[in-house]
Amino acid sequence: MDFFQKEVVISKIEAIVFFPKEKGTPTQMRRTTHGLVFNLDCRSIYRFDTDEVLTCHAGDCIYLPQGSHYTVERYMERDTEERGIYAVNFLILSETIDNKPAVIRLRGKSEMQTLFSKAVHAWRKKDAGFMEGCFAALYQMIQLLKKEQAHYAPEKQTLSLLAPALDYIGTNYTKENIPVSHLAALCGISEPYLRKLFQNAFSVSPAVYMRNMRIEYAKELLASGEYSVTDVAMLSGFNDSAYFAREFKKAEGMSPKNYANKNII
Repeated sequence: MDFFQKEVVISKIEAIVFFPKEKGTPTQMRRTTHGLVFNLDCRSIYRFDTDEVLTCHAGDCIYLPQGSHYTVERYMERDTEERGIYAVNFLILSETIDNKPAVIRLRGKSEMQTLFSKAVHAWRKKDAGFMEGCFAALYQMIQLLKKEQAHYAPEKQTLSLLAPALDYIGTNYTKENIPVSHLAALCGISEPYLRKLFQNAFSVSPAVYMRNMRIEYAKELLASGEYSVTDVAMLSGFNDSAYFAREFKKAEGMSPKNYANKNII
């Protein structure tokens, strides 16, 4: 039974934390608890030992089951007033839930952020009754995620169809110019239908989706201060530095050099 299709009884909360800033450094673990992670501003790519790959964008939440083993890479995706990720680790009574991770897109991002913020504050202060407040917040988070899952059921079908293309893009977008025909073939659908699904799911074409991923990666490289603009263009999948500069300015409203000067960590 899926985590979001069954009544969940929480037996213990191990921790509720906020990490103010996450880098793209891979980490690896075998979870001893279930977990919910809410991304404020980063894109997280989870690679599980089952060969499943899930991408959690800024504003998304991911459920990580107890016993799951994965690596995760995080890249800055969105400028927000508060930067980082929230996470809660917990145990449940039921032993019949499938250990299947899931990404949930949120309409109620501010509601989820408020729940996590209050829970983290309570967990840190540990005032009288704090644990009851944390349990209440976690149950509210799960309720919100269940509602979102139900709302996005049709969209999940779309993402399921696009999964082979999205996985391939996630692995190769900096290495090659990926033809739309190849992505369509991976999904077993026609090119026009692939374009329609991308438009429905992301409001952009496959080409713009890939360009945006390259731009986001380029922003991270520029902010590191370790690479020239030419090097960043090559490393992020733009084989022409002039084209990269044009596309970057179109997307960010400034040149790569100006962006680097303003954002070097």
